[in-house]
Amino acid sequence: MKHLKIEVEGMSCGGCVKKITNHFEGNEEISSTSVSLEGQSVEIMGTDKLSNMKIRNEILDLGFNVKSIKKL
Repeated sequence: MKHLKIEVEGMSCGGCVKKITNHFEGNEEISSTSVSLEGQSVEIMGTDKLSNMKIRNEILDLGFNVKSIKKL
């Protein structure tokens, strides 16, 4: 399993949290997604095949900035 913590800029409300959560819910490579508005972060658990760059690009496509991605 891969566990990532992504620091995200630009989340300002519950709608932002829902937008990110809903986007990653349907991904077969992701088993769980946890979004923290207060912490401005997203934690994702998924398969070892999960691509950091793909996750980064998808968050950018949703309209948010990615400050960092850390493997936990």
